[in-house]
Amino acid sequence: MQLLSHLTRRQAWLSPYDVSRELKIGGARITARTIHRWFHFLREKGGFVYYPYPRANLLGLQDVLVRIHDLGNPSILGILPFAASFNVEVGLGTGEPFVSQGYWVPGPALDAFRDYWRAARDLGLAGDVEILPCRNTHFIFSPFHEFVGEDGVARFENPADNAYFEGLLRRNIKGHFEVRIGEPIAKSPLVVPIVVEHIWAHFSSRQVWQAIRAAGEERIRQYMKGHLARALDRPGAALRLLQQQWSDLMRNFDAVFLQPRVFFDWMGLRNTSWVSILMKPGSVDKMVEAASRISQRSILVHLKPGMEFEERCHILSFMPSDQLLPILQIVRNYHRDREPPVIAMQDRERTIALFQPTFCKLDWRLFDPSTLSWRFEADRYLEQLKGLPA
Repeated sequence: MQLLSHLTRRQAWLSPYDVSRELKIGGARITARTIHRWFHFLREKGGFVYYPYPRANLLGLQDVLVRIHDLGNPSILGILPFAASFNVEVGLGTGEPFVSQGYWVPGPALDAFRDYWRAARDLGLAGDVEILPCRNTHFIFSPFHEFVGEDGVARFENPADNAYFEGLLRRNIKGHFEVRIGEPIAKSPLVVPIVVEHIWAHFSSRQVWQAIRAAGEERIRQYMKGHLARALDRPGAALRLLQQQWSDLMRNFDAVFLQPRVFFDWMGLRNTSWVSILMKPGSVDKMVEAASRISQRSILVHLKPGMEFEERCHILSFMPSDQLLPILQIVRNYHRDREPPVIAMQDRERTIALFQPTFCKLDWRLFDPSTLSWRFEADRYLEQLKGLPA
């Protein structure tokens, strides 16, 4: 847990060698070989999640949260190839279940994305659908090793010190925000499949390259120009090129990525819950304060700030169950609206039972490197909808 805590507080994507130079446990340094074994064990047995989380807006993608009530056919959740997260929740006020799904939507396709959900409702495949466009999702990690015991029980006797992440939030949220293709992606479109494959499936450059090649070499050539394309014809050259481009991204980490995303097999903790909060703090500063205070009682917090002119924000907290009441008190102190905040709890069993891999998959092949734009095949998605039984 101390290793994972260390990874969260470094604006980088660290190799075992990098970690061995920085991390001391019990006053002693750990060898790179040992760190490598730990990484391998955590990936095989511990549900290890570790990748650099990109600024989706600089990939030309808009972060969107969708809440689907009265879901008539779960197949509608797997049609759009831009999904990023999935959860089944139960509202505390109503007791009614709904699906909460995150998407990375191509910026120009946001209206067509809304049309898709209107059609799903009109066809009887879903009831009410709420759509919240957001700035990029941010993460606040409490020091895992201080609050998660060897017995698999999380305890918060004192609030966590997460000032590091509060500073990171203020720096990122107050900066200029625009959904567009960033300069590093425009210079080398191959960055798009590299980043996406690192997020969804793979850990090493060799695994990423094998996944990219599986899409077909002719498709890859569209992402590689000049000497990049010629690298495909030389054994080993393409892999070296991929590693070089990834290293270039890591050297300029803050320009492309928000922070590393780190987690573990959360289902192994016995006394934990996910609570979902949709609230209006009244200002950006109050939103950051609210998320930071909630994180002090949480193992992990996801913050989705609303876009301009959208006063709401969404906070998802992974917490020890006994911290629910303190967190609700924080929400009450920071919420500024006549209508109450919308609070829900994850239905763990339904989330696991309903989930399918297509509910969380971004297809990088829909990015056109010649026009630096994403294809959103609205007509095809609508036809698939119409073929589903209500």
